[in-house]
Amino acid sequence: MPITVRAVGVGRRALVALLIASHLTFTGCSIFGGSTQPLSINSDPPGANVLINGTVVGTTPLQQQVSRRGDLTVEVQKSGYQSQRRSTSRKLSSLGFVDVIGGAFLLLPLLGLIAPGAWEQDPSTFGLTLEPESNHPVPTP
Repeated sequence: MPITVRAVGVGRRALVALLIASHLTFTGCSIFGGSTQPLSINSDPPGANVLINGTVVGTTPLQQQVSRRGDLTVEVQKSGYQSQRRSTSRKLSSLGFVDVIGGAFLLLPLLGLIAPGAWEQDPSTFGLTLEPESNHPVPTP
């Protein structure tokens, strides 16, 4: 009989270890996610200046690491063409979904959702077609 009691004790320890491992695996994963992500910007024609939140970061085609925190304004400019401006918004990332699911099943706080890794910029790729500036002829008297 003592062997059975001891086996049950080991089973309980294994269960506690499994619950702790599940907690660490399924809750707070976003804490380990990066605070930046790649943002790709292409234009037709290529070679346009790219500004992110008003700061020039390069020319198209461009892949730039950007913060996951806050929305972004992307502007593409090229001489002789009308500028294009787009915005991103944040959405829950795959790590954020894991935090939500883990928090729901394990009834633990969803602390990972305050980490930048829980979020991502949406969209993460822009393809912009620049329209030529139209020169309005000046009427002659």
